[in-house]
Amino acid sequence: MGILLASAVHAPSMHNTQPWRFEVAGQVIDVHLDEDRVLPAEDPSGRQIRIGLGAAAFNLRVAAAMLGHESTFAVTPDPAEPTVAARIFLADSLGPVPELATLYREIGRRHTYRGPMRDLPIPPMVISRLSRAATAEGAELHRLDEDSIRQLARILRQADDLDLHDEDRLHERSRWIGGERADDGIPSTALGPLPTGPAMVRDLAAGYHIEGREQTAFEARPVIAVLSTDNEDRAAWVRAGLALQRVLLAATSSVLVVSFLNQALERPDLRRQVRDLIGGAWPQMILRIGYPAEAETSTSRIPWQHSLDRSF
Repeated sequence: MGILLASAVHAPSMHNTQPWRFEVAGQVIDVHLDEDRVLPAEDPSGRQIRIGLGAAAFNLRVAAAMLGHESTFAVTPDPAEPTVAARIFLADSLGPVPELATLYREIGRRHTYRGPMRDLPIPPMVISRLSRAATAEGAELHRLDEDSIRQLARILRQADDLDLHDEDRLHERSRWIGGERADDGIPSTALGPLPTGPAMVRDLAAGYHIEGREQTAFEARPVIAVLSTDNEDRAAWVRAGLALQRVLLAATSSVLVVSFLNQALERPDLRRQVRDLIGGAWPQMILRIGYPAEAETSTSRIPWQHSLDRSF
């Protein structure tokens, strides 16, 4: 069980809050929402938190596949237990499950990269592979064209300006971002450099000065994709997380890195504009994808044993 849960906690989550707890009963694993690790100011609906829970559930499935377990799952399986975001059912071990097991070695390598990308095109076959990864989990990945990227840049500027003047969000963010952090949140060393000019990046420091932070030029032609679902409810958010993690692991296997531009989705009016850009589907995550141009810094994780809930 340790391999499964150690893999699960390597999932991405908003501000690396790691909002999950796990309950194990035989060959059934429940992924619970940890209500002490939510973000009521920046994510009042819990949408992005549940995407993180879905990503953790996908890592569980991948680790189980490596150990030889076929798995099935249910999202939001029990209305009487609203904290259960996903329930994973493991079959008896019969040998590695090729479809998912090949992604296992990418779990520990994947991390959010916040630096500049190299000016190298991503081969169409790789983009197609990422799109298939999203489709396999019931989502869709929309690569934006140049005109849509320009429109998105305008939306991002609006979101960044609103963030700088939102005291509730800034206060909440200070709990999770900056400084030295042992096992959760995002330490200053993982924030990435500041861009020297206009760039499609998110500065999570939100205007706070961090001593010694580097500045550098970012890529002029970023590759941006939007992950979407047809539906918009808690189940869809968890499924978006499953799809997100499958895309991220597929990207890692192709030596790609990803960062997120989700400030454009955290305000309903701006999210509607992004939805129009992709033709009416529900945008769940905005991904900036490329080949890293600098050394990469990952964030720490809470030991999986601390996420195993024995109180249920």
